Amino acid sequence: MEFDYLHLYVDDYPTADHCYQHQWGFTCLNKVNTDQGITGIYQQGQILLLISAPASSLSQYNDYLQKHPPGIGEVAWQVDNWQSFQHQLTELQIETRPTIHPLTKAKGLTFLLWGDVSHSIYPVRSGLNQNKTLDGVGLTAIDHVVVNIAGEQFGQTSQWYQQIFGWSVQQSFTINTPHSGLYSEALASANGKVQFNLNCPTDKSSQIQTFLANNHGAGIQHVAFSTTSITQTIAHLQERGVNFLKIPTVYYQQQRKDNYFNYSNLDWDILQRLEILLDDQDDTGKRLLLQIFSQPCYGVGTLFWEIIERRHRAEGFGQGNFQALYEAVEALEKQLEVP
Repeated sequence: MEFDYLHLYVDDYPTADHCYQHQWGFTCLNKVNTDQGITGIYQQGQILLLISAPASSLSQYNDYLQKHPPGIGEVAWQVDNWQSFQHQLTELQIETRPTIHPLTKAKGLTFLLWGDVSHSIYPVRSGLNQNKTLDGVGLTAIDHVVVNIAGEQFGQTSQWYQQIFGWSVQQSFTINTPHSGLYSEALASANGKVQFNLNCPTDKSSQIQTFLANNHGAGIQHVAFSTTSITQTIAHLQERGVNFLKIPTVYYQQQRKDNYFNYSNLDWDILQRLEILLDDQDDTGKRLLLQIFSQPCYGVGTLFWEIIERRHRAEGFGQGNFQALYEAVEALEKQLEVP
């Protein structure tokens, strides 16, 4: 099992088309106009991104956008045990409908588990064609997806993913600040190619609760794209005008103090200038998670993107980085509250 594509629903297609080609480095493979609207198919590395805007008030994309701000309205996977998936969906009485892959035209199934984000599955296909023109800024694959969901839906949703997809919980933790908190579970497929995180608020002032209010329900908070050189990728993105969350200087001061000798091979000045977070997984300072998070895409504190580099097969998501992210988003929300 592995990720196939992400499908972004927007109300302003020309702006999104320019953003993801000229700022994020994606190549447009095709554009299709239907009675539903316009859909562009974009690629970078092994990432396939669909962007759609409605043609009229009768469009399925408009149905989504009437309820939610622009965001990811569909996630698709490739699966190699097709009949098993169909059986599980039938056993759980989950309603499905047929769908057609936008690029390969393969037959698939789509369904809802929570909210209005469609889940689509297709048979495994060969990898995407890749050449230098599709390298963009160095993004290589979809690393993981993060969903924010209400507490009362959390347990059932986690169970659904485990029963339908065969995922298991790899990591769970609680994040707290003086103002709010969240609980998170990291789910993963057996082959490790799909990582999917669920967050729920632990109090009414949680930033997850703020997301749920701004998004008008559960939704995808962010998606992480992998890279083999995060410093080069972020330098390219910043040159193209992509903005990232601000990280307090004290974060780097503390990291230098606690881990200077372990991380002696890192250029601390570059990491701080680019505002990249780091988290280690052993005592050697080699198995590192390097992460950075974009500013929200649509100004309402909902969807944003993450860039991640996993050195020496580092796993997980870095609880220390998660804490820093949570505090950075919390600070941004306070700024947005200022008239």
